[in-house]
Amino acid sequence: MRRKLALLVVLVACRPTVKDGPSPASTKTPDAALTDAGSPIASAVGDAAPPAPTERAIGPYEMPFAGARNVYYVVPKSTKKPQRLIANLHGVCNPPGYACGYWVEAASSVGFLVCPEGNAKCGNNPKGVPTWSQPLPKFDDDLEKAIAAVDTKYPGEIARDDAILTGFSLGAWAAYHIAKAHPGRWKYLILTEADVPLDAAQLRAADVRAVAMLAGEIGTQIAGQKRTIERLKKAGYPARFWVMKGAGHHYSADIDTLMAEAMEFVLSASTMTDAGR
Repeated sequence: MRRKLALLVVLVACRPTVKDGPSPASTKTPDAALTDAGSPIASAVGDAAPPAPTERAIGPYEMPFAGARNVYYVVPKSTKKPQRLIANLHGVCNPPGYACGYWVEAASSVGFLVCPEGNAKCGNNPKGVPTWSQPLPKFDDDLEKAIAAVDTKYPGEIARDDAILTGFSLGAWAAYHIAKAHPGRWKYLILTEADVPLDAAQLRAADVRAVAMLAGEIGTQIAGQKRTIERLKKAGYPARFWVMKGAGHHYSADIDTLMAEAMEFVLSASTMTDAGR
């Protein structure tokens, strides 16, 4: 029984991506497909077009950007336009399929999740796992190219107002750098497994409204991240910390739930902050 349960967990967690996800306009509900095929429903209602679907498959999907690299992305369940942008930067030898792939359900309830591959491969193996080998400012350029690629596929659907930037390990360090470099571009930060020395004054100057941090219970980053969150709170800055139980430098099994809570926190914390101004 345990073996069957473990296999089920693996099958659910490791979600395969679809190359070049479906065009938004071509997404159809089963009822719409039957109507197009000339079913009895079609003859009963005449030539009236079926109502547009209000939900769709979320992915995850992949498509090319910046040459030979791919961007991993998830679309929101709702087809309402526009939807919030959520971006993620993965870590060293830690592909976007992992850094983003374990919380696609949480992401799809909030908006578009965009996760570019790093500029290099682990061990200089052309077929290896994506990693990064460039200065932090270049992460910024790559992220914008990846967002532009997804935006082209879903024109008018991605809203950059109140965007969320997330990062795992080295990606979290890059996320803080990017937020400071572009005041107002990234309103919320969610940083995982990275003891980034966040500063309340710098965050406010960057117009980052709230921060969430997550760390593995048995990892090396947890103590520093806890201190950082407490320091931010003492400065009156909206910040909260989550422990990934039983995890080291990796996600815990409940990461989808934790990321949903973290996104809910930063968005609600920002609302409360604005109301108090």
